[in-house]
Amino acid sequence: MARIFTTRFNFNHQVYDAIVTVINQEGKLNFNVKVLDSELHDLLPGGHVNYQGREGFRHIELDHHLSQHLLNSIALSIEDHLVSKP
Repeated sequence: MARIFTTRFNFNHQVYDAIVTVINQEGKLNFNVKVLDSELHDLLPGGHVNYQGREGFRHIELDHHLSQHLLNSIALSIEDHLVSKP
């Protein structure tokens, strides 16, 4: 089953939006995140990222420290969304 939602996240003292698709396959959550603001595409190639499991974003190696900070901000927002909405 898939779940699609938008989430807002804070990064560099600004608020941005992302579209998140969560698919549960064989008991594992797969996340597909698309950042809507094109100015972030330099930090997150193509403006999207995929990872498996709620902590899967931690295993993604990015070239820039700011990119990792961006990904952490997005993941925190996703986690808050998942916890607050059944």
